[in-house]
Amino acid sequence: MTRWTAFLFTLLAGLAWACVRIAVPTPGDGATPPDQFSAARAMADVRVLARQPHPTGSPAAAEVVAELEGRLVSLGFAVHRVVTPLPEKAAQRLASRGGDASKPAVSLVAVRPGADSTQPAVALMAHHDSVIASPGAADDIAGVAAMLEIARAIPQPAQARDLVLLFTDAEEQGLVGARALFTPGAEADPIANRIGVVINLEARGGGGRAMMFQTGPDNGNLIRLLSQSVPDAAASSIAVTIYENLPNDTDLTPVIERGGIAALNFAFIGEAWAYHSPLSTPERLEQGALQHLGASVLGITRALLTAPALPLPAPNAVFASAPIVGLVVYQPETGWLLLLACAVLLGLAAWWRRGAWSLSGAFLAFGQAVITLVIAAGLMWALNLVSGSVGGEYYDRLAALPRLEAVALLAAGAALLFTASAPAGSDWDRWIVFAKLPFAAAVAAQLLLPGAGPLLAWPALLAALGLAVGARIGGNEAAVGGVQIVPALLLALPGLAFLGEFGHFAFLGVGAPLPHVTAPLLIPVLALLAPAIPTGPRLPALKAAAALLLIATAIALWVRLDAPALSIPPYAGDEKQQG
Repeated sequence: MTRWTAFLFTLLAGLAWACVRIAVPTPGDGATPPDQFSAARAMADVRVLARQPHPTGSPAAAEVVAELEGRLVSLGFAVHRVVTPLPEKAAQRLASRGGDASKPAVSLVAVRPGADSTQPAVALMAHHDSVIASPGAADDIAGVAAMLEIARAIPQPAQARDLVLLFTDAEEQGLVGARALFTPGAEADPIANRIGVVINLEARGGGGRAMMFQTGPDNGNLIRLLSQSVPDAAASSIAVTIYENLPNDTDLTPVIERGGIAALNFAFIGEAWAYHSPLSTPERLEQGALQHLGASVLGITRALLTAPALPLPAPNAVFASAPIVGLVVYQPETGWLLLLACAVLLGLAAWWRRGAWSLSGAFLAFGQAVITLVIAAGLMWALNLVSGSVGGEYYDRLAALPRLEAVALLAAGAALLFTASAPAGSDWDRWIVFAKLPFAAAVAAQLLLPGAGPLLAWPALLAALGLAVGARIGGNEAAVGGVQIVPALLLALPGLAFLGEFGHFAFLGVGAPLPHVTAPLLIPVLALLAPAIPTGPRLPALKAAAALLLIATAIALWVRLDAPALSIPPYAGDEKQQG
């Protein structure tokens, strides 16, 4: 196997594995066992509740409330309404889009008693209102229907404590219903005083796997219960860390602001064109996304309802979904042990190959890595300008995200081919230096943002282990041989799958305006691919890089010149939206 073959095979195999990991599960059908979640059963509610737009105050919204009340009574819940007049700002927002701002928000509080109603209750929450002109099948009738199906799948005798379902109104007008329930001193209902855990179900799109992207403080024990009850959950302290620094809000915001209530937030954000779109109909909702959202929340809800006691507050955990092993959870201090193991492996590799690398060669390899990152970020930024995404219409660019993600991937590929076209230093110079880069970045993350540690520490550990094994076996020659790189490339595959999965979710979150912020992911990618990066010939690599750039430019121009997406809502131009 040539170096080019090994390089391309490892890169493409890692990307393919990432694609498998971001794929949604097969939706459950009518034959799904009654104690499991079935998207087909939940879709029956989606078709009824999302048959037309139902913004706050509309006749359609009143129909949705009535339908929900009937369904909840049939599931054994005691239901009452919480009526909240719209605050001035919310009323102006609704009226500006043609809504009836004179009508109040009508939220529903549904309670089904457990064996001991004196214990803190478990609450699921989703908003039942849609924006003007959108049926809201994804945002957020998918969450509403999932809650009903979860309540059906957990029979009342199985509840050790009360199950509360909160269907809030006017979320799209500024979290009006949720704030009425959870804002201290302004409560419209005392239910918040009885709740120990709130799980919010949301969507910003019409498909994809549901990510657990936000928690309340002191989440350690709650996350451990999530890993035990839903081992394949898509969850990440990296996403939690990023979301905490974004100006976004969902109905969970007033819950966290209130304090004293444990919290989890789940949402799918794929098929972004569906966000607030007139095309967000039941027929276009990806049922696999609904299945993943519902099954994930069902697992943790059942665990909470049947546990002898709710998880006590504990220091925030570091966690991420890893290939093969599932959701891995540990305390921030454990990150230092991972970094210590990584440092030992890097030190051993450098010692074992001390005659095959030089300080001058290491500086050259470091410079090459930096240039590769600069080129990748620069290409992503420039191609984003070509696509018209800087300052472009928000909803139109949401519809273009799959093409823009392809542009970013092609730009990254071109940067990697540049690295292959102009090797700096010896094979061991590059391998050792490239493996040290994510380690150094992981140390910085451990100091500043421990929750982001897995994104760098895990690939760094895999790269260091592969380097140490490669340095120990084989001959003493300066060049890297085939037998030395095989273990490293096998270890690289889960690392590339992990990075590809995270990169996809990150791009969905920030891709249209800021694709270049994903360029630093090339730091661990370079480390994992280092032993297979070809050393020539230069001209074919440059030609391949030019071809990728040509394709990327063509796609970017396609995005720029394409007609406006049919999914754009009638009030396009207002980019600050609630969930």
